[in-house]
Amino acid sequence: MPLRGNWVPAKRMALALHSLIDGSFPEDRFDVVGFSDYARRLQPRDLFATGWERVFGTNMQHAFMVARRLLGAHPDAEQQVIMVTDGEPTAHLEGETPLFHWPPHPRTLELTMMEAKRLTRSGATLNVFLLDHDPGAAAFIEHMVRAVEGRIFYPDLDDLGSVVVHDFLHRRG
Repeated sequence: MPLRGNWVPAKRMALALHSLIDGSFPEDRFDVVGFSDYARRLQPRDLFATGWERVFGTNMQHAFMVARRLLGAHPDAEQQVIMVTDGEPTAHLEGETPLFHWPPHPRTLELTMMEAKRLTRSGATLNVFLLDHDPGAAAFIEHMVRAVEGRIFYPDLDDLGSVVVHDFLHRRG
């Protein structure tokens, strides 16, 4: 994300959504999972300090694993994943070791698809906000979203926060 200038708007969007949920829907739970070579849960305060790690990789496979674990801890809650990304997966885990490939390796795509399916089979809805409108980068994401019956959005970077918040409020009812 940092290479394309998407990092700061994505952090702003996450903070805005956290603030909205915390203030208006305190019974809801909102977790942020950041991912590069590895995925990890971020606290809202981490978003203020978190910068680019200068580690390459978009490890959606691990992000879906972490999201599924977090959602599994709250089985009665609405299971919704909002993923903001600027491209296709370029890293995956083999055991506990991240492997980066550009262009994406078929194994990365396979493992990412497998985890997306596991996530949605567990009851989660996958909503992807794709910031890169390049047809090559979008092809896998579009295929994955169709396979798991999720939804995909193509917001302009300037509208990212308002599009995500509007969709959340619309689905929240």
